[in-house]
Amino acid sequence: MGMWASLDAMWEMPAEKRIFGAVLLFSWTVYLWETFLAQRQLILLFGGIPYLWRLSGRFCGYAGFGPEYEITQSLVFLLLATLFSASTGLPWSLYNTFVIEEKHGFNQQSKKQGCKNEEVLAVLGHELGHWKLGHTVKNIIISQMNSFLCFFLFAVLIGRKELFAAFGFYDSQPTLIGLLIIFQFIFSPYNEVLSFCLTVLSRRFEFQADAFAKKLGKAKDLYSALIKLNKDNLGFPVSDWLFSMWHYSHPPLLERLQALKSSKQD
Repeated sequence: MGMWASLDAMWEMPAEKRIFGAVLLFSWTVYLWETFLAQRQLILLFGGIPYLWRLSGRFCGYAGFGPEYEITQSLVFLLLATLFSASTGLPWSLYNTFVIEEKHGFNQQSKKQGCKNEEVLAVLGHELGHWKLGHTVKNIIISQMNSFLCFFLFAVLIGRKELFAAFGFYDSQPTLIGLLIIFQFIFSPYNEVLSFCLTVLSRRFEFQADAFAKKLGKAKDLYSALIKLNKDNLGFPVSDWLFSMWHYSHPPLLERLQALKSSKQD
């Protein structure tokens, strides 16, 4: 009775609260699925990786390819993994896009304002700032150093039998499985830290590029262009500072406007 009474009370709420509650419930359901029941956790818990590898070897055997055809078995393994990923993730994506968003109008586009010529020029000044300050070159150097470090550590770890045994591979050490284990699981903490550091660096670069456009005398036009671009892309101007610091590669709109406001031309 208590549960049904709660449901009746929920349906008696105003429409906007019911909509908010439905979206919140769906978001939490997806979060719980992705966090506790996601493919990665289920595969690790129930030995899905070695099972899928054996299954791909069985399919290769039916086609006349033995264990020595590791590349062929790896391709079959990737195909099976892709099919599994699509079959488990597609229903959530379709429901979110064609039911939740379609019903409540989140994906309806408003009329775009566009930018005036002077505003386009101000945005171009911002992009030229990235070039002038060497941001692209710095990102390339960081990317190359990260690739070198990852492949160096991969070369060190790929020969460790205990690493494969920990994931259920006691009799073989397939190269593709080694790539999967090392890059997806072993490097996971490192990738999270690196992603956060790159996000912080990217936000710093954006402020520097805005400052470059400001020095060109385009602060006022860039100010209005950022507002129009945010509206045209249906962006929300207010963001939690912790969430944005971790996830947003660009600073929130209000922070960028505040940095431009002090020297905006009249």
